[in-house]
Amino acid sequence: EYAADVGANLWSCRGRSRELPCETHGTRQMRVDGTHIDNSDLVAKVRGSAGFRIMRELQPWDGALEAPPALLEGKVFEFFYVQRKEADLWKTLAKECFPKKYEEASNDKAEKKRLQSLWAQAVLDEIKAMREHGKHTLRFLNAVVNASSSAADHLFLRREALKHGPGSVEAKAAQILWDQTSNRIKDQAFDAMHLWTNKGGAQSGGVARMYKHQHELLEELDKHYTTVTKAVEADAKPPLPLHVILSTPTGSGKTFTALMVHLRLLKVKHPNVILVYSVPTKQVLKRVGQECEAHAAPYWTAARDHSGDGTLHQVRRPYSIRDKARNRKALRAKAAIGEKLSAGSGTIEQQLEYAADVGYKLKDRGAGKPDIIIADLNTTASLLKAAHAAKESSFYHKNNLLLYFDEPNMGIHLDPNVLGVVSTIQNHMPVAAVLASATLGPWEGLEPWWRGTTPARQITISLEPYDLPMSTLNVYSEEKTSLSPISPLALFNNHAEYQRVMSDARMPTLLLRHLNPAQGNDLLGIKGPGGDWDKIQGDVKSLRHAVEPIFKNLSYEEFTRLKAQWATGIGAAKKVDGIRGALSKEGVTMVGCIDPRKVALMLAGFGDSEQWTQEVHRLNSKLKEAERVMKESAKSEKKAKKKDEEEEAQMGDETEGQIGLITLRPMLKVSVAEALESDIDTLVMLSKGIAYACGSGTDPMVKRLYNQALLTVPDSLKGRAPPLNVLVVDYSSIYGTDCPAVDTLLLQEDLGRLLAWEDLQQFLGRLRRDGTAIFYSLRTLRRAALGPGAEEAEDKAECEYQRDVEVAILGMQGKSRDSEAEAAALKKLAESLGRSFAETGALATACVMSLVLPAPSGLPDGLPKVHPSEPAGTDKDLLAQLAKQLETNGEMLEAMLKKRVDQILAINKIEALALSASPFVKRTGGVRYLGAAAKTLQVLYDADVLSEEAVIAWGQQKQAALSLDPDMDARFFEKAKPFISWLEEASSSEEESDEE
Repeated sequence: EYAADVGANLWSCRGRSRELPCETHGTRQMRVDGTHIDNSDLVAKVRGSAGFRIMRELQPWDGALEAPPALLEGKVFEFFYVQRKEADLWKTLAKECFPKKYEEASNDKAEKKRLQSLWAQAVLDEIKAMREHGKHTLRFLNAVVNASSSAADHLFLRREALKHGPGSVEAKAAQILWDQTSNRIKDQAFDAMHLWTNKGGAQSGGVARMYKHQHELLEELDKHYTTVTKAVEADAKPPLPLHVILSTPTGSGKTFTALMVHLRLLKVKHPNVILVYSVPTKQVLKRVGQECEAHAAPYWTAARDHSGDGTLHQVRRPYSIRDKARNRKALRAKAAIGEKLSAGSGTIEQQLEYAADVGYKLKDRGAGKPDIIIADLNTTASLLKAAHAAKESSFYHKNNLLLYFDEPNMGIHLDPNVLGVVSTIQNHMPVAAVLASATLGPWEGLEPWWRGTTPARQITISLEPYDLPMSTLNVYSEEKTSLSPISPLALFNNHAEYQRVMSDARMPTLLLRHLNPAQGNDLLGIKGPGGDWDKIQGDVKSLRHAVEPIFKNLSYEEFTRLKAQWATGIGAAKKVDGIRGALSKEGVTMVGCIDPRKVALMLAGFGDSEQWTQEVHRLNSKLKEAERVMKESAKSEKKAKKKDEEEEAQMGDETEGQIGLITLRPMLKVSVAEALESDIDTLVMLSKGIAYACGSGTDPMVKRLYNQALLTVPDSLKGRAPPLNVLVVDYSSIYGTDCPAVDTLLLQEDLGRLLAWEDLQQFLGRLRRDGTAIFYSLRTLRRAALGPGAEEAEDKAECEYQRDVEVAILGMQGKSRDSEAEAAALKKLAESLGRSFAETGALATACVMSLVLPAPSGLPDGLPKVHPSEPAGTDKDLLAQLAKQLETNGEMLEAMLKKRVDQILAINKIEALALSASPFVKRTGGVRYLGAAAKTLQVLYDADVLSEEAVIAWGQQKQAALSLDPDMDARFFEKAKPFISWLEEASSSEEESDEE
């Protein structure tokens, strides 16, 4: 058994502590079945993945090369020249790219004769025969040939042109081909340059290369361990420990980087160093273990034993590193040393020594010393403390360890126990440590305890999130069964909030991934059809570098125009066939929720009892038929008796493998035995392509199929839908759940409203290719995209602006009134402070309502004295005073609230005033409108400030919001219901009268 120390956390949402029923860092034990790590099918899939292949082929970082790969220019010229008579394009390419060679071929008869003896395919065959030497040239020529119909090849040619510079063969050829390409392909190229696949290396068919941050990490670690080794050999003073923060975005391959450190550095140059991989969740443990299995890296797992007082641990050697089957001496050694059936548990020192002793005597791979130890959080802390106290000759002495701490800040803001364990780790760092995190900032901005008690050289190596997969944002409305695209600008309430977020060091860069191609081209000023060649960006990283300064510095007018423009056309809400209609049609959808099995069944159609019953009958019939075939096959085999017992047993296995299967859906088969052990509802769910994973209680068959689905490679499907195309998970399965086929994320509000910003970023990071993220509420989406402090900062700014609007409204009282001029003045105020006119109208409505309440504190001197010293004694008197204020201020409000959406926003501010919520937290008397909510809305309706449609629409929106968040304050809505119902009934009666 492999144990990961994971447990329950307390989650904070707006200052309220909530318990999230799932696993993360903590105190509850979570055991991981070893078969999920070394399962042969799963390991085979890892070995067949692109990541495994890339690890084997990985080349140095581009910046480490002296020059970019050069073309075989002689062969390129030959390829162009021999086709010059077939099309003018080839003649132009030969003449413009190689003017000297072309002139020589025209004047030198011998050269001309040689060239005339060639043909294009022969030239290509020669280049192919050169293998690696000709690989780059062959890729270039293929792009030239296909450029007339391929946007991706134009992007490749542009990258090559930028690498080699103006005047190069690459630049000349790319320009010529672009000029002769149709506008349709050009438009496709301008869209495709925004895609995640627009990059060099293996992603575009080229050579797989390290990222810069990976190169820097390996270089720093190599220098450090070399210096440590020399100091130990010379008995000299060792260098300061090296502590590295590896700041990379979620989805950038932290596990891949850790394995690369082992395979490309430690194994080759520092074989005595053990990589201690501290995992945050069991899903990460399984993933790291599978990678170790695939790469044949000797590893151990280590976890805390919770059966005792919490001080004991278990260290386990996986079966894959044991050599018993190949070494009969080891079998005798086992008897000689009396190996236990189980190593039990003990102190971390006892467990490490025992595992090393047994591993050595039984001739494990690694001879009793692992290359990698995968440990949970608590065991990592104990192991590092033991390493500090160990003798220098010990294999786990601190000088022989490299800590790779995955997501070290996960859970520390939620659980004091986790914070304490992480602090212990920081105080006992080995000679080198890497803190790999998507949300941990540089050392300079961290609290002092992160630095530990031992002086160290602390550096930060970063990968800026410029080339993350594109993630368009959407909000799903259950009430309307519609999907509303949310542009990055639609996340902001106003221009002032936009400016505030754009001043942040990292948020603007993270937001770039949420721009779709049309929005990015709008910012770059690219208007089709067609466009200039020099506007093509070489890759998605350089493109986002180009877009970022434009995106960060929009004026009020540009912001307002683009926000409105991006909300129309493809940005408008569209109807879908329920939430199932929003799921991915080609890739995999990952759904985050509290109860994965319940949601998985719902998505599979469990709610339609009639259809579900039919599916149950269909599968039961399949099972019965499969059982019948198996029994008949077994009888036939028994009667045959043509082979000996061993052959019969072998044949029996084959027959069961071929006959004893049931097909649930294309490419998804399970054994009849598995199917019979599972319940029929689960089988129907799987037959719909849906699986789930949760902290505990997952059906073993579902768990196996789920783990296989994580390794689905989209390219291998050849256009077909994946066998499992919906994966439903709880929080415990979000961290470390990597599936390259995921192109749609769906976060249900029951889980989303509980998550911290770091967790929401982790969820967005599950998108491993360009795709879509769907939320159930704009509020949760804003937290995910704008950062942890955005809402608090906006509340503060809104309070200040509310005061500005109130002062302006008060200044208008007691004078001759001109509603249009007053509305224009308030619009000017909004624009000067970067606020929206709709928000200003909503706040103005609340301010007029406040005129019948006692004056708020802190108003400037010189304003008209309008407010009463005490509020009216009864609701009737209060509303009468409000009606009187609307006689003088109503026309101004009408001029500001002309649209239904603006009136809905005004009702939200009225509700905030009645509930003493932001921006009216300290407003005296606002609660008086709570008991009279229905009558208050009626007074505003009678004064033509609010329309019937707006009040009904607000009620529907509020009802939908309450269904998503049961903890939302519903008092005002409940009090307003009678008036909303009356309007709905009146509207229905009018419609019936019109029909008659």
